[in-house]
Amino acid sequence: MERPFKRVKKAAWIGGICAGLAYALGTPTWVIRGLWLLLFLGAGFGGLLYIVLWIVVPQWPAEPLDYESVTA
Repeated sequence: MERPFKRVKKAAWIGGICAGLAYALGTPTWVIRGLWLLLFLGAGFGGLLYIVLWIVVPQWPAEPLDYESVTA
């Protein structure tokens, strides 16, 4: 990962974990959200993992300037 993994609150639906992970990996946000949904529905522990990451992962002070271009 060339960009740090932090929550992106402005682009968040809930806590910004998927938006932050998409930014860190350089993938579209909808892909990460879809995979997270499959993890939540399939394995069942996606919700618990999301809550733990929401508590542990720091938040960006402001949305990164290149967020839209990286996650488009």
